[in-house]
Amino acid sequence: MKLLHKDIEKDNAGQVTLIPEEAEDMWHTYNLVQVGDSLRASTIRKVQTESSTGSVGSSRVRTTLTVSVQAIDFDSQACQLRVKGTNIEENQYVKVCACLAHVERASEALAIDVLLISDKLFRHQDIATRSRYVRLVDSVRDNGGTVRIFSSLHVSGEQLTQLSGVAAILRFPIADPSDAEEEDSSSDEA
Repeated sequence: MKLLHKDIEKDNAGQVTLIPEEAEDMWHTYNLVQVGDSLRASTIRKVQTESSTGSVGSSRVRTTLTVSVQAIDFDSQACQLRVKGTNIEENQYVKVCACLAHVERASEALAIDVLLISDKLFRHQDIATRSRYVRLVDSVRDNGGTVRIFSSLHVSGEQLTQLSGVAAILRFPIADPSDAEEEDSSSDEA
């Protein structure tokens, strides 16, 4: 295995960048990665696109995902590492949890009393993503809400980051769009 980058703190927190060079390297990676770690890797995703005429097509694209590891398994026969987790960084093909969309809807409805947000979102590398969160914070503050920013170096900040990095305490309930769709489909069946 090739070590490209290493930044380890005294408390063993930090990050490493590794490139496997042979099949056995995946076994070593399996022994290094733990639940709660963030793992960034290149993968292939099936992406559906809709043309201007309404026809839907799909293609396979290579993208990089960053996931918060929830479970990890090693297939010794295929020398493959299988990681289950929640995507924690948005890119052009994969969106972060619908929690952000729900929080933005709540902000538009002036329903947010307290916005909980991770400081990682303010340091996001993508300027458009960073600006999106800054606008959300400004909107909540402008409408009389309170904003609590959590450090990603603190346990509560880590937990918030694992849940998409943003959450809200509402003044009044906001319907989840998926609930409305389920109600519509169940009333169609009756």
